[in-house]
Amino acid sequence: MISTSATLEQQTFAGGAASVRDLLRARRPRHGLPGAFYTDPDIYALDIAAIFEREWIFVGALCEIPKPGNFLTVTIGNSPIIVLRDRKGEVRAFFNTCRHRGFKLCDAAKGHTPALICPYHRWTYRLDGTLAHAKHMPEDFNPEEFPLVSVHVRTVGGTIYVCLADDPPDFAPYQEALTQQLAPHALEHAKVAFEADLVEYGNWKMVMENSRECYHCATGHDELMLTFLDIYDFANPDQATNIRSYWDKWETAGFGPSVSEGPTHRAVRLPLTGDARSMTMDGKIAVGRPLGQAPADAYGSLRWVHYPSTFNHCLNDYTVLIRMLPLGPEETLVTTKWLVDADAVEGRDYDLSNLLKVWTITNDQDKALVERNQAGVRSSGYRPGPYSPSLEAGVLKFVDWYCEKLDHHLDGLSRSPNRDGRSS
Repeated sequence: MISTSATLEQQTFAGGAASVRDLLRARRPRHGLPGAFYTDPDIYALDIAAIFEREWIFVGALCEIPKPGNFLTVTIGNSPIIVLRDRKGEVRAFFNTCRHRGFKLCDAAKGHTPALICPYHRWTYRLDGTLAHAKHMPEDFNPEEFPLVSVHVRTVGGTIYVCLADDPPDFAPYQEALTQQLAPHALEHAKVAFEADLVEYGNWKMVMENSRECYHCATGHDELMLTFLDIYDFANPDQATNIRSYWDKWETAGFGPSVSEGPTHRAVRLPLTGDARSMTMDGKIAVGRPLGQAPADAYGSLRWVHYPSTFNHCLNDYTVLIRMLPLGPEETLVTTKWLVDADAVEGRDYDLSNLLKVWTITNDQDKALVERNQAGVRSSGYRPGPYSPSLEAGVLKFVDWYCEKLDHHLDGLSRSPNRDGRSS
């Protein structure tokens, strides 16, 4: 007979906050999540409300909107968002929804526009979100009452984040930490050399967990591991000396600490393997023009993650930004942006296929791993196993963070009044 706790670890979910709490409590310390957290539509809806509509979400790079009128769009949960520079050069974000009938204003992923014009009935908005024109409305219509709905937006080190919540979490600690870490990489003076979307048929948490460990790298990523130093080689005395020497070069050059960690992020500098100078198939530099500055003979990468939506790698010659956004209970959009120096010229300073190859292969491999893992957790025989204390410490940190956020959200729901005014 299967015990009650084992049953809860399966994917069956009865619905309701109490049931989610039962599932959270059924999770053993330092173990994975019950299967329902990767498959159930109601828990997915809870994830959108508790995580993606409340936390800071990575959008893209400032270099994608360099001038007034430049914009980029993204969809977070059910909410289309537009991020742009207004006429004063200020970065703004709005719900990409007309105030008339709710029509989606802009379908393009990015571009340039002097104003936001709704294609449905031609309501026209200035770049600061104010309504400039709405024809055939009554005399008492006041356009000042119908600006676009603003979204909180913050920038750090050439990257952009938005938060859909009315009262967003404090961004300052993360901003302070990453400002130091990203300063030498000059992402403000970059351009997107290429961008690729990949739909992974796995829950967004499965995608994030896969990105938080290299337990699988030796067997899952042959091409990446040609140059990628496994962080857990730090346990090897010779490798530890190599890492410490690399850190010393950056810190001596005045670039601040080589490791930064907070509740929602971790950033660490690590050298590449052997004499590699970039993450390429042959380990040679991919881009002739460096992106930013680095100490002499310090070849490696700044790796950083921010929950719930991004992990990234800044090398001396290029940067890879990876954004993960949920599309459904078992579907995640992974967007990769390769950044190079703004003055780098394709065909002269870099070969695009060479620049893309390692990460394109790695992303395809991760897609296959995630989808096979997703197939396994759907099984009625799935039981969450324990994490490796060393090789999966990053996964455990993320899962613990997720459980805490969900539990806090459920606390808020239990205190919210019902329609009759009583607490639920």
